[in-house]
Amino acid sequence: MTGRGTQHPFSAVILAGGRSVRFGRDKTAEIVAGRSLLQHVVDAVSPIAAEIIVVRATGMPQPAASAETPVRQVEDAREGGALAGLYSGLLASSQPFAIALGCDMPLLSRPLLRYLSGLMEEDVDVVMPLWEGKEEPLHALYRRSCLSAIERALDEGRRRMTDFLPDVRVRYVSHDELCAVDPEGRSFWNVNQPSDLANILPLLQREA
Repeated sequence: MTGRGTQHPFSAVILAGGRSVRFGRDKTAEIVAGRSLLQHVVDAVSPIAAEIIVVRATGMPQPAASAETPVRQVEDAREGGALAGLYSGLLASSQPFAIALGCDMPLLSRPLLRYLSGLMEEDVDVVMPLWEGKEEPLHALYRRSCLSAIERALDEGRRRMTDFLPDVRVRYVSHDELCAVDPEGRSFWNVNQPSDLANILPLLQREA
């Protein structure tokens, strides 16, 4: 199954986060099934992205990541949590649009990412998945033209990743559409605390 639009080169913006307070230690470096969580994400997106941009909080150490696809590391260009991370990644991007991903989403589906990228058409600024009715901003695609709307939201103290959406054109992707490509929604599983690894580790070991 493919998207209706023409697929164009896109950047992958991976938010490496800050201090991993809930996890208790650096999530990006957590080794799971032989690779760091961050490396799992990089490996998943590398074959289909034109470039990979890893965004980290100011002052945090540079996480290790490598791929045949060019990987660049940038610090947050301004404060503002995950929304500022998205802003920083888009600002650094060389492509017209980018997919934003968390560093703790190791079960990404390439077919789903390809499908979503195919939905980015000329009259769309954001392709936003709705899994079980919930927006998934760390699996959405954003045009660089969203930068001004994001900057305005940050200037006004609005820091949620969805706060700027009323100011741009959004193509929502329904739960049924997503299920046709990723029936269990594993792409959206993330690791917030060490106990989450118990669910993810067997699946990663099976793929290894």
